[in-house]
Amino acid sequence: MSIPFTKMHGCGNDFILIDNRENIMERISLTKFVTEVCKRRFNIGADGLILLEKSPIANFKMRYFNADGSEGEMCGNGARCVCRFAYELDVAGKEMTFETLNGIYDAYIHESHVKIKFPSIKKSEVALNQVLSINKQIESYHYAYVGVPHTVWLQDSFDPLKWPSFHDWGSKIRNRTDIFPQGTNVNLIEIIDQHHIKIRTFERGVEEETFACGSGATASAIVLRLLNLIESPVTVKTLGGTLVVSFQLTEEMIKDIFLEGNAVMVCEGIIPLESLERCISV
Repeated sequence: MSIPFTKMHGCGNDFILIDNRENIMERISLTKFVTEVCKRRFNIGADGLILLEKSPIANFKMRYFNADGSEGEMCGNGARCVCRFAYELDVAGKEMTFETLNGIYDAYIHESHVKIKFPSIKKSEVALNQVLSINKQIESYHYAYVGVPHTVWLQDSFDPLKWPSFHDWGSKIRNRTDIFPQGTNVNLIEIIDQHHIKIRTFERGVEEETFACGSGATASAIVLRLLNLIESPVTVKTLGGTLVVSFQLTEEMIKDIFLEGNAVMVCEGIIPLESLERCISV
């Protein structure tokens, strides 16, 4: 038994993609399998794993798993990668719809770039100017749910003199389950000008800072616009490359939310039986 895979990344946010339309993963314990193959140095290594499956309501279904084996509702960069993967497999054309745990999304292919459209969000569902205590200091943050939960912090929130590393700071906030019962992603933002920002993201489920986070870029751009600090479209500089976020505001809604960036095919291969034995379900 072996499993074919494709390795892809979006701005350095990397994923293992598997075509599961014929249920080749049926006998596999997915939690064990994902944690095994996502281990860097000891296996393929990735921030997450994505299964492409059949859907009765869209061109295909995307099942996204974080590197820790937990299944996520949505992943912006992962979605762009699986859309290009589906296009290369002739599962869908250059315009497509795909199913996620968070609903149906639209996507558009342009060469190696992919643009996905997020569902509209009510302005009232974005929580601005919230506070929490970190190490006995009261800090201000903002919160938005764009398929997954995100907190947004401006650059002066992270003081290198107080925190040994960005990892420690992000992990502390991510694990504040007294405020975020399901945990949260943590985005630190530096504003360059009205149409350009820099971002660092500590991702829930990966439990590390990643090179990029598409949903984090989207949530951050929306929050900053509602704070009247930037304008759409927003070019978002991540550690691994550049994303573009655009949207429209109405009196009550944020709509026409788009995330665009690269979706790079790195390699193809086979995961051999040796890597699967401990993951086969009994």
